[in-house]
Amino acid sequence: MHWVEVDGYPMPVLLAGHPGLELCNTWAGWDAPPEPHREWLRDYQRLAVWARHAGLLDAVVTDRLRAAARDRPDEAVEVLAETRDLRAALYVVLLDPGADAAFRVVARYAERAAATARLRADAAGVARWTLPEDAGLALPLLACARAAADLLGTPDRARVRACPGDDCGWLFLDTRGRRRWCSMAVCGNRAKARAYLTRHR
Repeated sequence: MHWVEVDGYPMPVLLAGHPGLELCNTWAGWDAPPEPHREWLRDYQRLAVWARHAGLLDAVVTDRLRAAARDRPDEAVEVLAETRDLRAALYVVLLDPGADAAFRVVARYAERAAATARLRADAAGVARWTLPEDAGLALPLLACARAAADLLGTPDRARVRACPGDDCGWLFLDTRGRRRWCSMAVCGNRAKARAYLTRHR
């Protein structure tokens, strides 16, 4: 099964190994013709819920964003479109390191997130960069952009693979150099079943 229910919405299962890859996996069937049913992020409400599902936002912030989106629907639509734009560019960059135009798109969003971030220290004095709530409805987009930049700046960037399953193309980290499928239980088993039928025809 490729999905789970979160706050009443179907969400893609988390199997990629990094939030940046999970963002790419909110589109189903990258190599297939674009159709509305392939889109998991169909509106801002789903985007906010998915960001929490992926560990990019906490529940309190997510609830506030969803309420704000109902009051500012035009802004919410714009943020959703920008997130999809980031997702498409990131997918291209991860599979083609030489895709300069797509990289510039990812970099633009990542630099926007970096400019918004604030350095905060906890009670023990340990500091970390955080995205402030006053970033508003753009928070899910900025969190995705930070995740994308994080992935592109680590050795894991070279371990990204695309699932060869029919109507899939989901991305995942192949940390041991042996993983072929996004999910053996789904795409892997489908491929095995097709191979079996082919052998016994």
